[in-house]
Amino acid sequence: MSDGIVDLSVASNVPATLTADVCVIGSGCGGATAAWELAKAGRQVIVLEEGGDFTGPQLTGRDGAMYDQLYMDRGGRATEDLAISVLQGRVLGGGGVINACDVVPIADPVLRHWQKRYGLSDFGPEALASYKARALEDLSANTPREDQVNANNAMLREGTRKLGWRGEVMMHNRVGCVGRGTCLLGCSYNAKKNPRFVAIPAAIASGARFYLRARAVRIDDASAEIKTVRVRRLDGKGYHEQGELTVRAKVVVLAANAVASAQLLLRSGIGNGHVGRHLSLQPQLPITALFERAIDSFRGIPQSWAVTEFEKIDEDDGFWGFRIEAIGGTPGITGSVLPELGPAGKEMMTRYPHIASSLLLVPDRDAGTVSVEKSGRLRIGYAMPDEQKARYRDAARAAARLYLAAGATQVIVPTAKPVFIRSEADLAAIDGLAFEPATTPFISAHQQGTVRFAPSPKDGAADPSGKVYGARDVYVFDSSGFPSTSSSHTMTPILTVSRYLSARLLAS
Repeated sequence: MSDGIVDLSVASNVPATLTADVCVIGSGCGGATAAWELAKAGRQVIVLEEGGDFTGPQLTGRDGAMYDQLYMDRGGRATEDLAISVLQGRVLGGGGVINACDVVPIADPVLRHWQKRYGLSDFGPEALASYKARALEDLSANTPREDQVNANNAMLREGTRKLGWRGEVMMHNRVGCVGRGTCLLGCSYNAKKNPRFVAIPAAIASGARFYLRARAVRIDDASAEIKTVRVRRLDGKGYHEQGELTVRAKVVVLAANAVASAQLLLRSGIGNGHVGRHLSLQPQLPITALFERAIDSFRGIPQSWAVTEFEKIDEDDGFWGFRIEAIGGTPGITGSVLPELGPAGKEMMTRYPHIASSLLLVPDRDAGTVSVEKSGRLRIGYAMPDEQKARYRDAARAAARLYLAAGATQVIVPTAKPVFIRSEADLAAIDGLAFEPATTPFISAHQQGTVRFAPSPKDGAADPSGKVYGARDVYVFDSSGFPSTSSSHTMTPILTVSRYLSARLLAS
């Protein structure tokens, strides 16, 4: 508990009804940024966050405890067919606390694509240029030094160079990184310049109040001047609901992630038939390579090198093709994506220091849905088209070639019947991969869509200012509104769009 931050699991003097000009739901890149801008302009702002506040030594780097507290559904959220793990933050500061710190802005051709294909004439590169620049400032965006490109990333880079392909060291938002390597479980050295250390302190300094362990369950009176947000108080671990309060506000800003923002609108009966549709999960497929030399991928920056040879970004298709990015994980997540079980899995984990890993990032169309059953249960549907599966096969072949060129003794595609590649002669085995549900450890960390921005309600769920069709002053300021994949990573795009939409809201 500190000034401006109230933990509802322990606070005893919180009124049953809170009032504000603006209620923001979600404290990540979209919500914290909006709270900062609106509070700075003199609005009374309340922010609701379902998770707790974890900084410094509280971020222990222990898989079980940290997935339990930092991720929605304790890291167990998945599509209804269990084909894709859906990773979503549940902590003060949102996804910026637990991501790999990659700073990748929206490319101008993607914004042109949004203008041409989706009629978002206001979202041109010129209109967003200053907000994109501010987002980079918020993140203290910088390029990792050469000594910060660890062996895991260097192996992928070595293969890239040997094959003559394009690649790049990605910008990040670390300042003072000590190379602990547990970025996906938060930084115990507070080296990430994420919303927890930038937008949230600035918003509090301007008078915003952040309520933790506050689960928004419904928005009532969405067509009235004053909206009522119904909130359940959670216990200290976020396991159980233990009371209720309400927030009354003129404006409600949803910034709870493309899954949770749509879930709340559906539960509240707000919006048109587009709410919950057009979900992009941008699933990532992990690839593992074994080397004779020690890689120690758990040391240093997990993700700094990206292979961009097969990436396509243009005004007609937006972001397309595929991208390969090195990644390092803690033992828990690494073990969860390896294909061997029992004694064989244990033996493979003894080789953990010799494992190099990548994620194959394949941008997708709007192939998913978010829905809520009568019981209140959330359902995430996703049907992967054959064309997308073909690009995963292409990406797996490319990644295997890269690692073999870098000297790997074996490359593993971790499907239920794993593919082991020891030479280029084995690449043909990838052609038979069907990627049936629950056979491949796909990971989604970049959910987008579900409350699509569109110039008319026949094409989307919210207008270009973020206002939800059919409601009065209920907005979405997160990736829910993106009509297509915005980038290979969503942190910078969400910051950019939230700043832009906040300025529009204030101007109106």
